[in-house]
Amino acid sequence: MGRDKGIEWDDSADRHGYTLDDVMYAARHITGQLTYVEDGETYVKFTGLRHGDPLVPSIEVVMKMTGGGTIVVFHVNAEQSGFLDRR
Repeated sequence: MGRDKGIEWDDSADRHGYTLDDVMYAARHITGQLTYVEDGETYVKFTGLRHGDPLVPSIEVVMKMTGGGTIVVFHVNAEQSGFLDRR
C-alpha cells in the first residue's frame, strides 16, 4: 500500500494498471456516485471520465473513508455496465 497526496493506494488498486492521476481526474469529472455504509465503514463508489485513452473513456473507483479522514482507494478499473448498481 502506498500513500500519495493524502490518499492511501491499496495494492489491489494497481490490479488493472490505472494511476492515482487517473483517479484524481475522474474525481474532478464524476459521472455517477454512490455512498454507502457497510459494517460501520463508509464507502464511496464513483464513475468518472478518463483522459488520454478513447478506448477507456471512463473508469470506476471504490474507496473507503476511514474515521481518521484517510481515503483508501482499493479498486480502479474501466467502467463496467451496472457498476453503481452492485455492492
